[in-house]
Amino acid sequence: MNISQHLKPLYFLTLMYTLLINSAWAGTNQASVTICDDENLWPPYTFIKQTNEGPKVTGAMVELVDAIFQQMDIEYSLTLSPWKRCLYQVENYSGTPPYEIFINGSFSEERAEKFLISDRVYSSGAAYFYSNKIFPKGPEIQTLSDLKDYSICGVHGFNYEMFQVTQHQLSVSAGDLHAAFRLLKNNRCELLLNAYSVPFGSKFTDKPMIDDSISAKIIEELPHQQFHLFVSRQSPRASYLLNKINDTIQALKQTGQADQIFRQYLPDCGTDC
Repeated sequence: MNISQHLKPLYFLTLMYTLLINSAWAGTNQASVTICDDENLWPPYTFIKQTNEGPKVTGAMVELVDAIFQQMDIEYSLTLSPWKRCLYQVENYSGTPPYEIFINGSFSEERAEKFLISDRVYSSGAAYFYSNKIFPKGPEIQTLSDLKDYSICGVHGFNYEMFQVTQHQLSVSAGDLHAAFRLLKNNRCELLLNAYSVPFGSKFTDKPMIDDSISAKIIEELPHQQFHLFVSRQSPRASYLLNKINDTIQALKQTGQADQIFRQYLPDCGTDC
């Protein structure tokens, strides 16, 4: 018996199967990417602008994501949904089609275990916000540890790891930043912790978060909070997407296009506020 004659068909079947798999994988890599972000918005990075054609999702991060995927030559869709649902769907690669990426997220150890995290896209100083009526001269906060002396409002699902506050101090009953600032204005808490640029960026929307009754101060002791794209570890092309996204982010930074996009909304600081 000529064994090689019997092995040849098997070899060619295996080769054809491998080529088909590689071809399918290449197609998968270029398939449209489904992205989500918080429906409660994150101005000036993500917000809704009223136009003659109707409401339009726009903002510094939205424009940058568009530039990233145009340069990658991959189509994408962006959906606004409840933040907790967005994170859950990306973590579990669920939905129809499955969600692979969420944007405008800050780093935490917990998230690092669940997602692949892109290079830094932008940063913002971490700040505490307070009512001028309660603290006309501002709270007496010199160091991060001084936060322990105050009651603090937050938003359910947001990341407060860097502030080193206790669960006892932190109330996260608010569903979004607008609700959290209402609590602050109504003296339900003494401070609200957040990225400095976002509440001021809400001036681009028809629903500003703050007015002259609220002031803020950056916590100099903390490094600027960095924001990224997060890729589902469950996606079969997770590493491919992360590498392509990182290469494109760096290219857009080197050409100055990333900062140019951001300075349309944040003219004084661009990608580093």
